[in-house]
Amino acid sequence: MKTLRPFFYLLLAANIVLAILSALPLLGIQLPWTPSGEADRLNHQLTPEKIQPLGADPAKPTPPASAITSSPATEPVAAASDPNNVVCVAVRNLTREGTQQISEQAARQDGGLAVRISGVSPTSYWVNIPPNGGKEAASRRGEDLTKAGIEDYIIVRDSGPNQYAISLGLFHSEEAANRLIEQLKKKNIKTARITVRDNTGNGARAEITGRTEPLEALLKEFLTARKDAERDACAPN
Repeated sequence: MKTLRPFFYLLLAANIVLAILSALPLLGIQLPWTPSGEADRLNHQLTPEKIQPLGADPAKPTPPASAITSSPATEPVAAASDPNNVVCVAVRNLTREGTQQISEQAARQDGGLAVRISGVSPTSYWVNIPPNGGKEAASRRGEDLTKAGIEDYIIVRDSGPNQYAISLGLFHSEEAANRLIEQLKKKNIKTARITVRDNTGNGARAEITGRTEPLEALLKEFLTARKDAERDACAPN
């Protein structure tokens, strides 16, 4: 028994040493030969300034989160106007004469501008006896017409340059108006005349289609001379 007693004490001492060594990591004491494990990862979490993202250059310091801002999206730069683009521009508030002028100017421009006219009303031909002498003179001429067997007439009473003129008919063709003039002459009514009336007023519109450069040159020339005309939008045909 005396021989086993020292061996027992030695085994007990070894167990006590092993127990102490096993308890040291729980107390936060890392032994030099102990491999890094959960405790090492916990220490890294407590010092996040040492953590670098994957692919980061260790030689370059990582900027703080407060310094990282998202750069605004770059707005697309508007494409420059191409002079070869085919565009359409309209001009409104045109008279009949204005539509003729813009068509002639477009034909002189190099680039083959196409012009489409709309809103032109047909020309009418007014057979009338012009005013002369006021209301009483108009009434006497009306009586003379009635005596000549012509009852289809109207004395114009609206104010204006044609007030107290006598209207004898409005025709769409010049030939028809001329036939009435011949009939009136046969009845000794020789003061009648034909007045050409443009019913378009400023209601016409021109749509010009073509390349940007010659079209803009045309508009600059035309709109500078005609202050009543206005530029408008349209779609190319």
